[in-house]
Amino acid sequence: MPELIRPATSADSEAIAALIGSLTHYFVADGSAPAAQPFLATFSPAAIAGLLCDGDYLCLCAEEQGQLLGVVTLHRPAHLHHLFVAPAAHGRGIARQLWQALESRLDPAMPVTVNSSEYAVPVYQRLGFTPTAGAQQRNGVRYVPMQHPPFPNPAAIQ
Repeated sequence: MPELIRPATSADSEAIAALIGSLTHYFVADGSAPAAQPFLATFSPAAIAGLLCDGDYLCLCAEEQGQLLGVVTLHRPAHLHHLFVAPAAHGRGIARQLWQALESRLDPAMPVTVNSSEYAVPVYQRLGFTPTAGAQQRNGVRYVPMQHPPFPNPAAIQ
């Protein structure tokens, strides 16, 4: 279990960029392909720092003993932009904990979308997402569009 899930700050941009960079082989077939370069540039420390300062994004980090274990980023109002967990922390429930920490900040009436790597589809399915289309490819990246249904209104459940 991570010791802390907290909002990310610009001081986290290097660690977040390094974490995502270490995982690109899961979602980019050929990182040297020219088509993938604009997409990969969005994971640079400068790009991450810009995203962290942009009010349209909400980013949370999971850390343990000062080390980044995972990150989740919501592009408001309801698109999951990032959900990455360090390989050494896979299988520990970090993605679920990040998702649960984000849930309380979501509009419960809105479905949440994500473009999942094919590798991560089972993770998203365990979080309640379902595919909305088959695998697609754009900018050298293969992904599966998915959606999480709106959360039930607890007051409406009798």
